[in-house]
Order: sequence, then structure tokens, then C-alpha cells
Amino acid sequence: MSIISEHSLWFSLLCILLGAVYATALYLRNRETDYDRRAKVAMPILRGLAVALVAFLLLAPMLKHNVKEVDKPLLIVAVDNSESMVATADSSFYRQEFQDKINQLVSSFGEDFDVKTYLIGEENQRVAENTPFHAGFTDKTTRLSSIFEEVENLYSSHNIGAMVLVSDGIYNAGSNPQYLAERAKYPVYTIAAGDTTVQTDLLISGIIHNAQTYIGNYFPVEIKVSATHLSGQKAQLTVFKGDESIYTKTIDIRGNQHFETVKLTLEAKQKGMQKYRVELSELEGELTYKNNASTFFIEVVDQREKIAMVYHAPHPDISALRQALETSDKYEVEVFSADNFNKNVSDYSLFVLHQLPSRTPSSVTLLNKIIQSGTSALYIVGSQTDISTFNKLNTGVSIQPNIQGGKTLYNESMPYFNESFLSFTFSEEARQMLRNYTPITTFFGNYNTAVGTNVFMYQKINGVESTYPLITFNSHNATRTGVITGTDIWRWRMQNYLRAQNTDAFDEIVNQMALYLAAKGDKSLFRVHAEELYNENNTVEITAEVYNESHELITTPDVKFKLKDAEGKEYTSQFSKQNNSYTLNLGKLPVGDYEWEATTVSGQQTLTKSGHFSVQEILLENINLVADHNLLRTLSDNTHGQSFNISQLDQVEKAIRSNENIKPIVNYNQKYSPFLDSWLYFIIIILLLGVEWFMRKWGGGY
Repeated sequence: MSIISEHSLWFSLLCILLGAVYATALYLRNRETDYDRRAKVAMPILRGLAVALVAFLLLAPMLKHNVKEVDKPLLIVAVDNSESMVATADSSFYRQEFQDKINQLVSSFGEDFDVKTYLIGEENQRVAENTPFHAGFTDKTTRLSSIFEEVENLYSSHNIGAMVLVSDGIYNAGSNPQYLAERAKYPVYTIAAGDTTVQTDLLISGIIHNAQTYIGNYFPVEIKVSATHLSGQKAQLTVFKGDESIYTKTIDIRGNQHFETVKLTLEAKQKGMQKYRVELSELEGELTYKNNASTFFIEVVDQREKIAMVYHAPHPDISALRQALETSDKYEVEVFSADNFNKNVSDYSLFVLHQLPSRTPSSVTLLNKIIQSGTSALYIVGSQTDISTFNKLNTGVSIQPNIQGGKTLYNESMPYFNESFLSFTFSEEARQMLRNYTPITTFFGNYNTAVGTNVFMYQKINGVESTYPLITFNSHNATRTGVITGTDIWRWRMQNYLRAQNTDAFDEIVNQMALYLAAKGDKSLFRVHAEELYNENNTVEITAEVYNESHELITTPDVKFKLKDAEGKEYTSQFSKQNNSYTLNLGKLPVGDYEWEATTVSGQQTLTKSGHFSVQEILLENINLVADHNLLRTLSDNTHGQSFNISQLDQVEKAIRSNENIKPIVNYNQKYSPFLDSWLYFIIIILLLGVEWFMRKWGGGY
């Protein structure tokens, strides 16, 4: 403990001198009162000390001392909340006794640990502090890797002691948890739930089909059928289109482990999202009948949209974007260099222009043709882009790069999503993956966005969220344009694969952008945007826009919404106004088909839009019901933890407490306390002045 000051502490001698001079002058001048000898000595000393202490405050003194802080070990308790946990014979145990055992485990650590409890499945749900643990086991998918991502993102700077993971080891979404657990710097104690016994069951283990096809085409479908311990029996497989049976086949089950792939070809007769249902007859002794049926959807379209990708120079971005677009049957993608493009511009619905306009005459000529045709374009801006020409294109974005010493400066920018963006939606998986994407190369400089520009993503630079746009959309003269203000977007696709062993999230974002830009212009004053297909574990979100006669966005009128399910029941609600548009969140709806109608009144007109969508069932948790305890043991072994059976829950606490590496961390931090904030310091000054005043009054002075 020590005293420090903004000024030299030698000035404190002047404070003492000031107090002595003041007290001496005061009492030498006042000789009218005859104080006793002790008072004549004590009173000047008291007054001098008080004045010196007051003067000492002018030096802004502070008391520096060390404070001991104890960082308790953090314990993460994560419990699998998916349907597969209770899809076995001992489901009653997990719904009742198991809940109490988890509560006892959490409370057993007392005040020695900082315990955070999570339910994991579709997403991580934090159990509130001082709230009893309760699992409903209702999640439709299991993403075991997400809890490791959560710990890494939220608690990497904490004293993480251990993780207790209670699961059956079955995961059907996200990446392999082993990859993320390998980076964990804490032990994982796994508690193996579920049943490893192969049960008697007949199920549809998978359906392979195209996402889209064209009207009049025949498309292939492969249905994978599995049967366990049902040798010698027969089952009937039926495919329904609505209430009509369009295909049947008898499945002869041979052996205790029977696998069969049924291949068929169906005709696309109607345009739009078409629903098909596959059913297997129920056999006696099956573990569950939930997996005997499955639904799949095919989008039937009239024709493909043609997309032209034109580049200034070869670049990995071209390949990444092309591969993403070609995952959809909606698009026919062609790639050209700016010098070799000789097609009719009007044949294409969208142009993807990589680092164009450049300074070459051919790129300028092509650009003029695209603008004159009114075709939508997605501009990808890079070091070869002619920025001065780009800034004149009415894309909604202008850039003034920073140039020093003749060199243009660049940033490494990560994406972060604009929560106010409503032009189109994408899955939560894709949104989560955005947080893990690596930086791309953008200009270091000033960015300006025009009024009406819709920012999809902003730039995060060195971990700081900026207002610089990364991906934007704009509409000018009924032509939509998009801008990506950086290159090296191919890194996102690679990062997506490294984390999830697929590129689904990246492909989804690129396809949604292309779908939005290539969509034929809607000239109506009332527009409603709804998907045709939703998963039962996702919320149904619908957006709308209202325009006045000048085609300006307005939010003055109310927008009413009516929903009717397959049984004819109707539900009414109203859109919420947000920025320049409307949004409606219907939450998670039951599986089925729905019809909707949206209505608003603008001026003297009543405007109406209608449509339909389907909510499809998710049966991933019922396909594989054999617990994977080997995975759980591997997680524990690789992180120097331990694995337990569900009957050994009471041994987990002892194992964690006996781990010598799990202990509190003691930190000593320096703390500075200004004397000006100290009540004790002021009490001392007041006491000195008070005693001196009392002695002076007692002696008859004033």
C-alpha cells in the first residue's frame, strides 16, 4: 500500500508549511484571549494539520493498494434436449428421475464452482441462474458441436474448469464435435445416456431427390429403407401425392439387418412446390412408428434463369460463386472474360461482374449494354475496379479509397449481419456460420450509401463492428443491383467446409442473393414475401412492402393477415411496422399445408395478396436411435476427462473435485482510491477543526 499523486509528493512539505504559517498567523495575531498553556500549543497544531490536509487534496493524492480476487473454476453442464433421448424404452426415467439427478449434480458443487447449465439440441439454451433444471426433450435435431462453439465464444477468457456433457452421442446437424473438442483446453466429462442395443424397427432412413425440376420433366427419387430384427416379414411401401397413391412396392425383408434402396421416377405435372409422402406399413414389435413415414418436397419451375459471370481477370471468387449457384437447378451459369463476351445481354436475368468496370474499353462497352437493358447486376469491387466509373453507376454505394505514397490501402474485413435487413431470409445455420467466416479484402477509405440502399452485411474490422457496407442492395429505375465491396469471398466457402464439412451455408447465402436480384420486377403497390416451405423447427417469418402512387415506400396503412390451415381453421393477425417495411412472425407452426391472404388499404384502393406454404416434419431424431457411447468416450479421452454411464451420475462431482488441474485462480489487482472520495479523510479534517473549535470556545475565544 502506498500513496501516489499526479504531482511530486515533495509538494506535501509546502502543504505542511502552509498549515504552520496559517496557524501561527492566526494565533499570534489573536492575543486577546488568555488560553491555558496546553491549549496554546494544541490549538495551532490542530488548525495547522487541518489546513495542511485540505491543501494536500490539491495534489490529487491516491492510495494504491493490491486487491485479491478469486476466479472460481467455471463448470459447464450441457444436457442433450433432443427427441432421441426419450425415444427408447426407458423414457420415463429421463422425464422424471433424471431431472432430479441433474439438479442434485448442479447443486452439489455449491459455491466452489461457477456453474452454467445448458440445454443443447437445435440450439443452445442457457438455464437461468437459481432456476431448477428441466428438459422437455423436444428438439428436432442435435448439434453437439454447438456447445463447444458457445464455450469458445463466450468463456474463452474465463477460468474454465470442465464441461459435463450428458448425451446419447447421436448428432445429426453441425460438424463432428470431435474436431472442436480437440481445441478445448478443459476436460470433458461425458455421461452416456440412451440405449446402445439395436432395437426391432422398420424405417425410412433417407430420401434422395432433386430440390427443383422443370414442369413436364421426369425426376428420379431414391428411398432408403432399413429393417432390423424383422427377417422374413413383408412391408408395403407407398408414395402419395396428396391423397392419391402414385407408387407402391412390397419390401421383402431378408436378414436381421436389411437395407434396400427403392428407385423410382415421378413426373412433374404442376408448377410450384409439390409435396410427396412416403409411408411404410407398420409391423408388430417395432420400437417406434414415427419413422415409418416421411415427406419430401420438389419445386417445379417453368424454366431456368440464366446468369452470366463476367470477370476482369481470373480469380478464385469466380469458381466459388459458380459452384454455389450451380447447386440450384434454378440457374444456368455461364462464365466469360470481359474481352470475350459476345452474347445478347437481354438473354440473362443477372450479371455477376467481378472487378468490373475496369479500365479496359471492352468492360465499359459491356457495362453500357447491361445498364441500357435494365438487367440486374451484382458488382464485386476489388483492386482492378475503376472506382471513379463505379461511383457513377447508381449502385447505392460510393467508395473513396485512401491512398498514401501512391499506394491504395486495404482492410481485412469480416462480415456481420444487419439485423434490420428484411429483403429476404436465410436459415439460422447460415447466420451462425457468418460469425466464423474469415476476412476478405476491402478498401480502406470512406464509404457512402445512398438513401434507400439496403445493407445486408457490414464490415467488422479488427474485431470492431463498423458502419462500412460489405454487401448491399439497391433499386434504380426498377432495376436491382447488388454490391460486394471486397474480393476473396472464396475464403468463406473454404471456411464453411472446414467447420461443417459442407458448403451449405455459403451456397444458401449466394443463392438467396441471386434469387433476390434475378427476380422479375414487381410493379405492384403491395408486395408480400413468403417462402413456400418451412421446417417445423423454424419460425415462419413473412415480410411485406407498401408503395404509394409515386412508388415510394410507406408504412402508414395497416396490413392485416389471415391464415387458414388444412382443416379450414382461420387465424388473423397484423403485420408490425419496421423501418420502411412490414414484418410478421408467426412462430413455429404445426406440420401441414396453409393458405394465406394479406390485405391493406392504400388511398382509395384495397390491395390483396394471397399464397400458400407448407410446414414439413423433421424426423432426424427418429432415424437413428442407437446411442453412440464410443463418440462420448472419445471426447473424454481426447480432453483428459472421464466417461460415465447414466447410472454413475453421483460419481461425477467426486471426479471433478479430485482433478488437481481444476482449481481457483487468485489474481492480485492494483486498485487506486482517490483521497477526495474517502469519507475517513474528511472525518479526520472535521475532527481536527471540531476539537480546535471546542478548545477555543472552552477558553472563551471566538
